[in-house]
Amino acid sequence: MGKGVFKKIKFLLNCLFDVIYQEPYMCLFCGRELEKEKYICSYCEENLDKVCTKVNIGMQSTQIFIDECIAVYEFKGRIREIVHDLKYKGKRDRAELIAYLIYKNIDIEADLITWVPQSDTTYNMRGYNQSREIAENLSKLTGIKCEELLIRVKETKSQVLLNGIDRWYNVCDAFCAKRDLKDIDVLIVDDVVTTGATLNFCSKALKEKGAQKVCAVCFAKSC
Repeated sequence: MGKGVFKKIKFLLNCLFDVIYQEPYMCLFCGRELEKEKYICSYCEENLDKVCTKVNIGMQSTQIFIDECIAVYEFKGRIREIVHDLKYKGKRDRAELIAYLIYKNIDIEADLITWVPQSDTTYNMRGYNQSREIAENLSKLTGIKCEELLIRVKETKSQVLLNGIDRWYNVCDAFCAKRDLKDIDVLIVDDVVTTGATLNFCSKALKEKGAQKVCAVCFAKSC
């Protein structure tokens, strides 16, 4: 009995110390102390290459299924650094920063949030899906439910080394939606958009299951 009481007192004291001696919030770029948890200071945020633009998706004779795609930044400089930190250096806290910057700059309206699924090869190599990490953090900020709606039904090559038309052929009909989505508005989250081929065929899969509207938001746009 005495040991149990002691453990409870110790737990309560630790909680009290955590409140009193909180670690300060720091800018992930310059290390400045922040007044509240927002991941980045005003100076560093103002020096990012913001565009908040609608991305033109499509190729001649290609059917477009996605209703709208918006990118927040140009994929260069510090934005490229943030994405590379998340994708290739295991810095998963960058997903919180990315979600915060998307949330701050884009009006999010949807019934469900989902993400672009990875190939098994990429997931096994990386250990996590960076788009899922961003989507789940965005869900916390918006209060919109986040759900795994898409699966890959065929393995594809990495889009990175492919040109425009090859990207479209590579991911054509590579995705399938997991459940009925009749009359539901879905938002797909991804880190970087280039041609939009992947997002378009993800949208096709969702609409084949009845999704009413499918939009996408991406952290960055690659030229």
